[in-house]
Amino acid sequence: MSPSLDKIKQMWQANKAQFQTPCYIYSISDVERNMQALKEALGTPVIYSLKANSNLDVLVRCGHLFDDGIEVASVGELNKIASGGSVKYVNNPSMDKNTIRIAISSKATLIIDNIEQLEMVGEFIGKRPVNPILLRLNSLVLKQFNPEHENFRTDHFGMDWDTAQQCLQRAKELNIDVAGFHVFKGSYSFVKTANASVKAALQIVNEFESILEKPISFVNLGGGFDKELDESFDFKAYRELLTEFPSHIQVAHEAGRGIMSSAGYFMAKVRYKKTIFDKDYLIADGGMNQSFLLAQTENTFRRYQAPEVFSLQPDSESLETPCHVVGTSCNKDDIIGLLPEGSPKANVGDVLVFKDCGAYNASYTVSPFLDLPQANVYLVE
Repeated sequence: MSPSLDKIKQMWQANKAQFQTPCYIYSISDVERNMQALKEALGTPVIYSLKANSNLDVLVRCGHLFDDGIEVASVGELNKIASGGSVKYVNNPSMDKNTIRIAISSKATLIIDNIEQLEMVGEFIGKRPVNPILLRLNSLVLKQFNPEHENFRTDHFGMDWDTAQQCLQRAKELNIDVAGFHVFKGSYSFVKTANASVKAALQIVNEFESILEKPISFVNLGGGFDKELDESFDFKAYRELLTEFPSHIQVAHEAGRGIMSSAGYFMAKVRYKKTIFDKDYLIADGGMNQSFLLAQTENTFRRYQAPEVFSLQPDSESLETPCHVVGTSCNKDDIIGLLPEGSPKANVGDVLVFKDCGAYNASYTVSPFLDLPQANVYLVE
């Protein structure tokens, strides 16, 4: 059991009423630990991707950790950090003129996804201050500049190299300053692509500066970090590779899951136990409505998480067969966990705690269905 989970269990045992289920519990100290570990491993600034966890209480308590910048994808997210002092980045392929206007007014840096967005930015030049922009490159551009790079699944993000060149030329015509570029290769992609991406990015820097006929200043190599740092990856060699970037370029990374995932827990209480044709079920007071990702509906092969059981009266017996944990949505796919054979039995009133739920789980969900209650939120140090 992790130190944070152990503390949560001690708090629950001391006062079982203080956590009203279903709920999320976030460990502020874990957020800080994860951010510090990432920055030390990478040796660069780390921009926080707000979509991972936009809870206001977390933002207030952890705001000092996000001094390197916060990336947002909507006006709603931008409003949440409008009064903060962090550098703001706005990045969304569907960004419209109103979003661009608000971003510019908020002194945010725009990450441009297509040439139409660039033209919209051009309409503000000379009328109000506009921060130097970044161009978002499709991940396949990395493969184009480094054939040894891992293959990517095609997607609709960013621009291909031909469009990037057009944008650079058009930016010169519109007097739009280009700070550099942004790339993102997808979730869990960092370890297998990191070194190859740097080698490609080094060449892209040369091309940007050649077309613009002046230096650029910023490269965001994206993230794709797992919920925990992969200790098998040679971060020292990676940091040495990053020194090949010209000294006038600030290299940064961004992270959401790598900062927040392991700092959050989802807690639900067992309402009922039942057996149907020799299959055992625990019916909890929270499920896919509050934590859609636990239901694994988007996975071809579902590997349900085994929750930690906080028992009112620990049962000395173990499960003879696996027991599924189901939620309250009246949906047959509302299965959020699985206690494997040999696990301690859980009973009505016991609490089930799922780990690694700090990123996306609370917001990427189907809460409006049935008008079921949203999960409560608690912070622990």
